[in-house]
Parts: sequence; C-alpha cells; structure tokens
Amino acid sequence: MTDSIHTKTRKNIHISWSEQEGTRNVSSRIWEKMKVPARSLLQALVNASEKGAKIARVIRAESALLELLVQEKAGDQKNRRFVQDFKTLADVLVQETVRHDLSAQFPGIGASIYGEESNKFTNVLGESISVQVLQDQEATAQLLCSVLDDNMAAARLLAKVAHEEVLVDAGPELDDVDVDLDLEDLGVWIDPIDSTAQYIDGLCGIINDKGLVSCGLQCVVVLLGVYSKSAGLPQLGVCNRPFAQSTGEKWKGDLMWGVAIGEKKVFSLPSEKTTTNKQNLVVLMSQSEKPDVQKKFRASCSVQHAAGAGYKLLCVNQGIADAYVLSKSSTYMWDCCAPHAILLAQNGGVISYKRLCDFNGDPSSCSELSLNQQITYHHDNQPGSGSQRWCNRDGIVAYCSLEALQAIIKANRDN
Repeated sequence: MTDSIHTKTRKNIHISWSEQEGTRNVSSRIWEKMKVPARSLLQALVNASEKGAKIARVIRAESALLELLVQEKAGDQKNRRFVQDFKTLADVLVQETVRHDLSAQFPGIGASIYGEESNKFTNVLGESISVQVLQDQEATAQLLCSVLDDNMAAARLLAKVAHEEVLVDAGPELDDVDVDLDLEDLGVWIDPIDSTAQYIDGLCGIINDKGLVSCGLQCVVVLLGVYSKSAGLPQLGVCNRPFAQSTGEKWKGDLMWGVAIGEKKVFSLPSEKTTTNKQNLVVLMSQSEKPDVQKKFRASCSVQHAAGAGYKLLCVNQGIADAYVLSKSSTYMWDCCAPHAILLAQNGGVISYKRLCDFNGDPSSCSELSLNQQITYHHDNQPGSGSQRWCNRDGIVAYCSLEALQAIIKANRDN
C-alpha cells in the first residue's frame, strides 16, 4: 500500500490523512486530501503565463504564422483553408499548453481548468480534432499540422514553443506565499489572449499622460486565475502582458501576480500605492459604455478609455487608474478572475455594477459591501448554454482600495 500511495505523489504535492481512517477506498481519498503549496502553484502559473505570452509573441514575429493571423483582418476574405480561424487556434493552443503544464505538476487539476474556447477543431476534410499538447514536440506538431491543413512549417513553430521549458523569477515576494490549498477545491479560469482584436491588428499604442494606452498590442493580456470552488472567490492570479514594451523590432513583456487566501495577501508590486485623489478619480470605461453612465462619472472623475477588460483591470491593479466601471454584461469570468485575485491581495476588489447602484448607505460605511459582495466564479450567472452562462450579467466595478470604492459610490450617487 505504501508503494501505491507513493506512485500517486508528485513533486509539489503532499498527501495526509488520519491513520484511524484505515486503508479502504484510499485511492478516492487521495484526491480529496491533496494539499498543494500555493507557492508552487503560483510559480507554475507564472511559468505557464510566460509560455503563453511567448506563443503570442512568436505568432506575431514569425512570418509563417503571422500570415495566417493577419487574414483575420480581411473580413469577407476569411481564411478558406480552415473551418475555424487561426486566431482561435492561437487561443486554444495557449489554453491547452497551460492545461498540459499545470497537469504535469499537479495531477488532477486539468479537469478543473476552464476557458472560453473549445479545443475541438474540424479540418477541411471534415475530421474532428482535439487540439492538445502531446507527449513530445513532434507528436504535437503532427496534430497541429492536421488542423492547419498540412502547414507543417507553422505547426512545427507552434509545437516548439509549446514544449519549451520556461522558468520565470517570480520575485522575492513569492517566499511569503507560505500556505497550502486543497487541490479538489481549486478551479482555474484562463483567458489565453485577452483583447484579441488588438492582437490581430498588431499596432503599437501610444501612452498618454495618465500612463495608459487606449488601444494597441500593449492591451493584450494572458490571464490565469485560480478560485475556490466552495467559496467562489479568486485566490491566485497572474496577468502577463506579452507586448508591454517595444524594443525596436522585438517586444518585451511584463507580469503581475497576487495571492488572496484568507488573511494571507501577497502581490508582486511594492506595497506603496498612490493615494486616491478623490477630487480627480481616474475611472476606466469602454468607449461603448452607455452615454449616461459616462456623463455621470465625468462630472467628478477623469474618465479614460482603453481596450480590453483584462488590460483595464490590470491598470487598476497597477495604480494607473483608481477604478474600472462597466454597466454592461460584456465581461466574463475568464476576464476577471486573475486580476480580481490581485486586487483582493491589495485590499481592492470587484463588485457588480448593480450592487453599486443598489447601495444606499453612507459611502464611508461601504466596507461591508466590499467584504461580502465580491463577484464569484463557481456558478454560472444566467440560464442557457454557451459563453453567456459565464458573463458578469450585472456589470462590474473594480476598485484599487476601499477609499476608491467610497469615491465611486459618491460619484455614482451625486451626478
């Protein structure tokens, strides 16, 4: 029995249960009692996010891949060689690479990794193919080739980066992540390439005086968020920008992570943050936000526009903006889970826009609203099928601090 248990143990996982329970049904209890060091899981997420970012950069840097991607610009000149577009394949490959790498370190977690894209493709011969990262680079290349209508050059380029070993220095703050998590209680939301329209266009955005770009490759983010299935709250988050800074012909990325597990709150930026200027709150919105909502906040805030939900949420995390307000149901759990975890680590958060509008207490008493009304990630939000099940149907309000939430409540109410 000892040997049997040992074979199910992996690096970064330890298993424990009371000896009084006996040895019956041990195999089922192994999965129930698995403990994952949050530090190890976070490091794996950071590494996986960087591999995803590298896939995104390689596609834009290699002509054999870029030619496939830019066909998405053509509108009626869609790529006739594939039933699904190449952009979707790029998304799926990042998603499945993350699944493969996390599953290799944490057996059992793969079934609890969720994203927007299905990994099922139909090629020009009508064959249904499941995109996966297989046991070796050549096997993955052969599978991708069957999806890419025998374009082996493109398939080999993608397979090469999917199988590369990536190790990122997550920073000294990682040592403070000294808690364990129950593996069976963990779910993972992935947005492989958030802001895909900016990714396809491939333009370099211009940074304004607020430190923001309204559009461009800088808005593209790889988002990996871990949440508790029982409580629904995000616990670990990694946001990786593949195109954070242009260095001539190449791009340099950056990433940010956060941990919010009970009282344990750690994040990868210095703890000093700019104090919210209540007279000039910087609020991010989409250009498509309702005119009356924009008008309401413009009366007392500096309203700025930027592309991509993930990028806007990351800007709140980085202190570039104080809040992100969205009244519509146009974001999804995969957009918000990762940056939400980082916000919680910094004593910020994400509530629904409806909760903001329904709150009728004094703004200074909003701590209970912040504590008890965070959006969650373990249940679908509306009936039906498809991605709409997982939308944030009541909108979202992301804020960097309790003071920022108080100012947002006041701005929403007074104007």
